Order: sequence, then C-alpha cells, then structure tokens
Amino acid sequence: MMEENRNFILAIVLTMVILFGWEYFYGAPMREEAEQAASEQAVTAEQAGVPEMSAGAVEAGGIPGMAAPVVKEIATNRNEVIGERQNILISGGRVKGTINLKGLRFDDLTLIDYREEVDPNSPEITLLNPSDSFNAYFADFGWIGDGKRPDVNSVWTANKTALSSDDTINFTWDNGEGLIFTRDVSLDQDYMFTIKQSVQNNSSSTVAMATYGRVYREGRSSEQPLFILHEGPIRVGEDGKEEIGYEDLEDDTYEKEEVSGGGWVGITDKDWMVAVIPDQSQDFVSNVSRTEQNGGEQFHVNFATNGISIPAGATAERTSQFFAGAKEVDLLEKYTEDGGIKMFDYAIDWGWFYFITKPIYFGLHFFYGIVGNFGIAIILLTMVVKGLLFPMANKQYESMARMKKLQPKMAKLKEKYGDDRARMQQETMKMYQEEKVNPLASCLPIFIQIPIFFSLYKVLYVTIDMRHAPFFGWIKDLSAPDPLLVTNLFGLIPWDPPSFIAIGILPVFMGLTMYFQQKLNPPMTDPIQQKVFAFMPIIFTFILAGFSVGLVIYWTWNNILTICQQWFIMRRVAALDNK
Repeated sequence: MMEENRNFILAIVLTMVILFGWEYFYGAPMREEAEQAASEQAVTAEQAGVPEMSAGAVEAGGIPGMAAPVVKEIATNRNEVIGERQNILISGGRVKGTINLKGLRFDDLTLIDYREEVDPNSPEITLLNPSDSFNAYFADFGWIGDGKRPDVNSVWTANKTALSSDDTINFTWDNGEGLIFTRDVSLDQDYMFTIKQSVQNNSSSTVAMATYGRVYREGRSSEQPLFILHEGPIRVGEDGKEEIGYEDLEDDTYEKEEVSGGGWVGITDKDWMVAVIPDQSQDFVSNVSRTEQNGGEQFHVNFATNGISIPAGATAERTSQFFAGAKEVDLLEKYTEDGGIKMFDYAIDWGWFYFITKPIYFGLHFFYGIVGNFGIAIILLTMVVKGLLFPMANKQYESMARMKKLQPKMAKLKEKYGDDRARMQQETMKMYQEEKVNPLASCLPIFIQIPIFFSLYKVLYVTIDMRHAPFFGWIKDLSAPDPLLVTNLFGLIPWDPPSFIAIGILPVFMGLTMYFQQKLNPPMTDPIQQKVFAFMPIIFTFILAGFSVGLVIYWTWNNILTICQQWFIMRRVAALDNK
C-alpha cells in the first residue's frame, strides 16, 4: 500500500513536470520564434513598396454578396495608410484612433491604458489595423440584400469631426436610387461602441435587407497558444460558448450556426478581444471561416440578422455593438449583467475548474484592495488556502511523521519478505494497523491541492490583472519570469542567457525550499523513486524559471508554510510518542 501511495504521488509530480516542461522547453521557444518572425515581417513590410493587386475577391465568411479585402502582396505602414485618408477622430473611453469616412470601418484603434512593455514610455497597445497595412485587423457593419448598398468604397458624411465618450456621431450615405443609409455611432467610457443602423426607403418599391457585423483578421496572434488558454475565434449561441481554434479551421474552413436567444462572435487573444454583438433580442446566423491569399491566411468571424421588408416610404433600423479592448473581468461582467449581453463574461477562459478559479481570482482582488500589491495578495491568499486545508494537511503530516518513524521497521520487513510481494504487503498492512497509521491520509490533500495550484496558475495567466503589475525591488512585472538571473550573476556579466538556462533568483530559492521540504518527508524504499524525487527540486527550478514570478511566489511561500507546518507536527508527534 505504501508503494502504491508513492506511485500515486510520483504520477502527480511527473504529470506536472510534463505539463510545465512542455511549456518551458517547447511552448516558450515557439512563442519567441513567432514573435521574432512577426517582427522581421513587419520591418520588411515597412521598408518595401506597395504594388497594386488584381486578384479576385473571396467570399467573406458566409455573408452573401460581401467580398473579403484583397490582401496586398506587400503591406504598407499603418501610419502612412491612416495619414492619407479622411478620418473621424476617436478620442473617448479608453481608446484612441480614427474611423475612415471611406468604408466606415473600425480599423485604427489603440488602447491607451496598456503598454507593450513595463516601461511607461513604451508604445501603447495597437489593437486594430487597416486592411492595406501589415496584419490587418478590423471590424465593420452594414446591410445585405436588395438595392445598391454602401461598401468599402462608399464615402460617408458625418455631422462631427470627432467621437468622444458618451457622445454620438451621425454618418449618412445616399445611394442615389432612393435609399438613404444612416449610422449612429456612440462610445461608452470603456471599450464598447454602439452602432445603430437605419435605412430610409424613398424608392417606389419594397426592399428586403438584413444587417451584418464582421471581424476580419490577417494572421494569428504572435504568441504561441497554450493548452490552458484559448486564442482565436469565439462565439456564444444557443449551446453556450464555442471556442474554435485557428488550427480547427485549417481543415474545416467554414462553420455556421443559427442562433436565437442572444449571443455574439469575435476573436480573442490572451489579453484582448474584438467582438461584434447583434441585438440580443434578434435571431441571427453566425459564421466562422478561413481563407488564404498570397501565402497568408485570413480569418472571418461575423453575424447576419434575419431579413426585414422595408416598404416604400418606410424606415427600418437595427442596433449592434462592437467591443475592442482588454478582457478585464469586472468590465466583462458589467456588460453581461447590466448590458444584457449573453455570456460576455465567458470571454475569460476560466477552464474546467472555474468553480475554484473564479473564487481564487476574487480572493486575490479582495486582498489587493487591502494591500494594493498583487504579490502580497498572492502571499495572503496562499495563507488562506493553507488555512482551509489545514485539517486535512494536519492528518497528512501526522501520517507522514509516523511513517517516517516506521522506516527502520519497513526496512526490516523488506529485508525479510522482499522476495514475497504478497507477504510483504500483508505484513506492511498489519504494521500500519498496529501503529495506527493510514498511508492514504497523505493522498487526499495532495489530490485537492493539484486543482487549486492549476487554478491559481490559470488566474495568473489568463487574467490581465497581473500584466505589468509590480511586486518589490527588481520585480516589475508579476506576469513575467524573474529578470534577476543567477546565470549571468544578476547582470554583472554582459550576457543574455538562452531561455532554458535563464534562471532567476526566486526560482532558485523555490528549489531550495522544495529540497528542504523533501527532507522532512519519509525516505522512499525504492532506489529509483529516491533518485527521481531527489532531482525534482532541480527540475522544477529550471521549469518554473520560465513562468511568471507570481506563480513562483505562490509555490515558494506555500513550500515555506508547508515546512513550518510539517516541522511543528513532527515535533508534536515525537513529543506524544515519547510520553
């Protein structure tokens, strides 16, 4: 039974090593390569000219009669594209950018509250880009159906030159055939635009039309996706949330769903999302697709509402919304609860253990509200978790302390019955009963702590709150690895170590605490298992060196609390046994 207990623990530890090892030795290098390739492509695009394209248009993700943008063989610098057109300024909420009067696309948007690097002087996060520029990423709205309708070449007129928060700007376009299109655009204090579209039918016949909203993106996120986080197309419909991976569209390039009862579609990254949201009271059809042009790939995510008939002399209108911003938990929940957008808060990928992950997140925010530092909040939350698990951990450590005292007897049993496995197990169980030791008492706390650990890891990774959040001293970003590297003598050696040996001081300290914690545990009888566990602190030091400092702080502090708890319980057990 003891060997089975050891095997169970070993299986858990090895599973964690495999999961974290994949990220450290495979995921992180892949992301570095992707980011470097994207950077090189951007430089090439900015330096090159812009030849004209004559390739035919492709269907834009299932919207009848709508053509996708023609991809340039070589893109243009976004600033040049924006500077050469007639724009309406966006200077409200927590974004800035422009709306091109030609086509009326949302293709120039910057998030003013977030920077690319920890340095407050680094560039702000640019989320959307024009179709003629590198990595085009935009959203647009319009009508499909009868009559001549506005398209990407239609030039609108506006009643204002700038859009600010809680204000509305009116755009108008006349097709010259009796249909007048208007679009009222407003922006709240954050990242949500409201688009009210209307058609006035001054012709002599009835027309049938429907509205659409579309998100278009060239290429994928520069970050290599992880198994714990979804990046790519996402939609909510009758069956709840559906996450569609970029790789899923390589084989099945067209996915359609008819929806009633509310929903939305979009493209999500780790920290940001762009989504188009139809009127939640309207039925609609959502489409997700992928196309290829000039060696690149384009992703189309859109909705189309049910058609309506507009008699001569009548006016029809539809209202949609458009979100482009940071995936902040409180903000998304506000749009869900107050804005009535179905499951909009599910844009955060809480994972399978959401019933643990969300309380951990809110616990972190509770302590952050008190101390104003997420690093200290992690330490306080770790103490709370240890306190909640104390009754079970108490039994675990008592059992381990008693089992440690039984090691001489175990050695004798193995020496006597080592060749008779059945008799060995029988005598071992008899000894446990006589000594009142339950070897399984140490399994349950470990089993419970695994989902807690992964849930905290999930919170630190998928929520934006830790991004560029400082701790103390040299730690300026809790979501990034420890920058104070032992392998270059803390910066004294002018050398940038490769990722697999870029080991910070905190991961080293974590490894030491893991080593001392193991010394308090009963030694293993199997020599192979002894060697495997002896290397665990070293292995985890290398693995966690590539993970966020916040996670290392949690693991280190958890080890320290465990060492103190084990030491205290072992002393108490020894005192009781000596009476």
